[in-house]
Amino acid sequence: MSKPRRDRLYPKPRHTRHAWYLEDNEPGRQPRQVLIIAWRRHSYRWAARIVYCVEIEGSEPAVVDCWVPAETLRPVPADPNRAYRLR
Repeated sequence: MSKPRRDRLYPKPRHTRHAWYLEDNEPGRQPRQVLIIAWRRHSYRWAARIVYCVEIEGSEPAVVDCWVPAETLRPVPADPNRAYRLR
C-alpha cells in the first residue's frame, strides 16, 4: 500500500533563504545566487548576512560571507516538492 500524498511531500519553507544579489547597478551585470544566513536592523534599514561562491581562475572556488543592504536582494521562492517532482 502506498503512502498518502501528504506523507510524501516535504513541508514548504516558511522563510525564503535563497536570493539574487546585485552588487552594483552596472548595466549588463549578472546577479549572484546567494544564501541568506541572518538579518539585522540598524535604525530603519535592514541588512542581510549572505554567503556565495566565487570561482577564481586557476584556483579553488572561494566562499564569500558578508553583510549587504536588503535593497540589493531579490527573494527566490523555494518549493522542494516541485524541484524533485514528487508524486
